[in-house]
Amino acid sequence: MSKVTTMKQAIEAHVHDGDFVYIGGYICRPPFAAIHEIIRQRRKDLTITRSNATDDFDLLIGAGVVKRFIASFLSLGFYGLGRCYRRSIEKGIPHKIEVEEYSNLSLPMMLMAGAMGMPFVPVKDMVGTDMMKVKSFMGDGKYKVIDSPFDGTPTLLVPALNPDVGIIHVQQADENGNAQMWGIGGDCKHGANASKKVIVSCERIVSREVIGKDPSRTIVPGFKVAAVVEEPFGAHPGYTPGFYDVDFPFGSLYQQASNTVEGFEAFLEEWVFGLEDRAAYTQHYVERFGYAAFKGLQAGFDYGYPVSYSY
Repeated sequence: MSKVTTMKQAIEAHVHDGDFVYIGGYICRPPFAAIHEIIRQRRKDLTITRSNATDDFDLLIGAGVVKRFIASFLSLGFYGLGRCYRRSIEKGIPHKIEVEEYSNLSLPMMLMAGAMGMPFVPVKDMVGTDMMKVKSFMGDGKYKVIDSPFDGTPTLLVPALNPDVGIIHVQQADENGNAQMWGIGGDCKHGANASKKVIVSCERIVSREVIGKDPSRTIVPGFKVAAVVEEPFGAHPGYTPGFYDVDFPFGSLYQQASNTVEGFEAFLEEWVFGLEDRAAYTQHYVERFGYAAFKGLQAGFDYGYPVSYSY
């Protein structure tokens, strides 16, 4: 049965106030179309997670939809600190979020444990760091230290994560939700499969036959997926390998806008609330910056070396 729907319908049906949400996009393929729709629908009290969070998480925090953040870090990359994130923590604008911090290895491993049905996973990279001294809303459940049953050495354990819903953007999927990606993977595969259900946003919908031609690229099986949305340009201003590059000028525009509360609110009005959907967003981008700028982001065409799955 086809699970193809619109982003508005997908968020309306599957993301609710108070949900724990995994948002994919480790450097590349951030699901911005879904993020904008979450903000448009004015969701609130969400707990969000991903390692290596960037401007997508900063946007959600600034828009006031986030209550808790299970984090490794949040940065605007070339543009410095996340302005909305910092205002939330330092000044309570629009409100102060709660943060539980892990390392950039431990957090993906927590998602991996959730995807594999394990209750916890041992890690080493947090040992000896201040992350063990500071606990927030997870309290004593942030980690445990036990004696290894094998050699008796102290071993740090962190809990598995199982978000209510995972949202990812990929290059292609079929109408049943079998989702394929390439490029930097990060914790996207584990985060999606750790989630109880998944919303797949994709650049293109392809046939089941196309998916079957290269099955090793499939990171999420259809039975985990609740909704599939064909959303070209859906990761902008991030990048999607094979489709378009990261938009550095737009990243600078966001950084400048988010320097102040007034600038950030104007940005939201122009790029989120003032636009009905991703198609309108893309059209507005072309009108604002010109078709040449839009076309300049598009990826060149180049096949990877083919492999044979025959036997």
